[in-house]
Amino acid sequence: MSRPKKCRKVCDLPGINVFAPADLCAPSGDEIVLMIDEFEAMRLIDHRGLTQEECSRYMNIARTTVQQIYTDARQKVATALVEGRVLRIDGGSYSLCDGNAERCGCGACGRKKSRSSGSTERSLNTMKIMIPVDENKEGTNVCPSFGRSPYYMLFDMESREIRFLENTAANAPGGAGIKAAQFVADQGTDVLLTPRCGENAAQVLQAAGVALYQTVAGSAEENIAAYEAGSLSPITQFHEGFHGRQ
Repeated sequence: MSRPKKCRKVCDLPGINVFAPADLCAPSGDEIVLMIDEFEAMRLIDHRGLTQEECSRYMNIARTTVQQIYTDARQKVATALVEGRVLRIDGGSYSLCDGNAERCGCGACGRKKSRSSGSTERSLNTMKIMIPVDENKEGTNVCPSFGRSPYYMLFDMESREIRFLENTAANAPGGAGIKAAQFVADQGTDVLLTPRCGENAAQVLQAAGVALYQTVAGSAEENIAAYEAGSLSPITQFHEGFHGRQ
């Protein structure tokens, strides 16, 4: 008896599922079907820039499985491009993200589990974004330390309002990252943009449903724009927590 195939987690269905040559009157051969799970693997690896190991964690499958479906997907896309054939995205063994992790970490689906009702809804435009910053003024740079940041910028995506909050844990003798993480979570934060984060702080944030994304060089506002454009990557590696630094 063959082993049952495990469903691959997919964050969302593609907005466009058929690609064809401009000259539709002269199709070359049968259409090629790219499975939904194959599309997801390509999206995560080629578009989001994840490694195959990171992709396997997001899709809840083995790395060897990701390697196989990714190889198959690229072969299908290459064949469609070279031979001028219709490419259809459909079918496959997959299950849509149900939002049980509060907010999906891949940055695509925007599914968020309501803390009050437990219902899942698309609410990208109502999220709150927190960023550690050097100064409490607009145009400030992102602070390189999450736990020791003097201030946090809180951005409301619905109202586009910016607030600055003092980090009361910045001068704590120890455990600054954990205390700062709890403070960030208590503000109803949905997404934290930060250069780095310790393991212990990350556990607190993830338990509260806060998604973690890595910042790039530039101001806090520039990083917010980058997040909204989908060009920031989720943080998948965390440094070990230790005294005096988070």
